[in-house]
Amino acid sequence: MNTSIYSIAIESTAGIARHYFISSDGTFENSIGWGSQGIEYQGKGAELTVEQEQRAGEYLHKFGKYNIHTNNCEMFAWYVITGKVYSAQIQEKFHTKIGAKIVSLIQPVLTPQEIVNYQYEQAIVRKFNEDLEKAKLARLKSEQAMRDDFWKKRYAKEN
Repeated sequence: MNTSIYSIAIESTAGIARHYFISSDGTFENSIGWGSQGIEYQGKGAELTVEQEQRAGEYLHKFGKYNIHTNNCEMFAWYVITGKVYSAQIQEKFHTKIGAKIVSLIQPVLTPQEIVNYQYEQAIVRKFNEDLEKAKLARLKSEQAMRDDFWKKRYAKEN
């Protein structure tokens, strides 16, 4: 397993800040990260050991809500992979530490319970949209079957 910590530049910060995530293939498209909405799964996620999965699962309740200065995506990634909370952006780089502190004062974040509620809402919306698409497809198939039947009967009368 080649699961590791990766990062991409955050465009809105002119590349000064980076978004850290965990991935098995090195891509953000298949990753696990941490943000203001809680744990963020992209695509297939990442292949984690049992211990890493446990750390990811307990993270929200152990460390609380996301905060770019005190509980950010880099800290999440390091904790899940190593069991230790670390952020070079905050602990080693003065300019990103100050920037993160300022952003943390105005950044909207969710509490752990709000994150759980948000995740439930998202699951309900996904299920509703899936059911709606299935119903639309069933209706289209039914309408097409009625048209096909109409034309078969009309053709049979003409011949």
